[in-house]
Order: sequence, then structure tokens, then C-alpha cells
Amino acid sequence: MKRTFFACLLATAAAVCASAQDTSATIGGTVLDPSGAAVSGAKVTITNTDRNQVIREVTTETAGTYTAPLLPIGHYSVKVEATTTSS
Repeated sequence: MKRTFFACLLATAAAVCASAQDTSATIGGTVLDPSGAAVSGAKVTITNTDRNQVIREVTTETAGTYTAPLLPIGHYSVKVEATTTSS
């Protein structure tokens, strides 16, 4: 049986700017399931809430990590979706 769930984000949307003159930022984090295990292959959707526009969709690595570099400066929401199977 498949079900979709929203996984916990270890590091929530943290926009990082390297210097005051940069015009882009990076959002990254680690996706964990409720037991604390890394979730690989989860879909991470990054939406610019100022424009109500999806800017990037990335997939988590084996360790559950993701990075979305070179994002325009702004406000973002991060949505994580993963499908699990139960026997």
C-alpha cells in the first residue's frame, strides 16, 4: 500500500547569502521520517511566496539531504513529499 506523507525537515528553509552584494541564495536541509531515518528520493518543492510561483523541484540524496542553489532573493516555502510502501 502506498501513502504520501510530509516528512520532517531537519533544517527548515534557510536562505543563505554569502555576501551583501549577492542577488541569490541557497536553501538546503535534510528530510527525515518520523522515526528519524533519512528519506532518500523525496520530492522537495520550493515556492517563492512573494510571486506564488514554484521556483525549483529537487530530489533528496541517499542521506536525505537536498540543496537548491542560486535562488532569487525572496520569501520561500518548502514542501516535501515522499511515497512509502507498507506490506
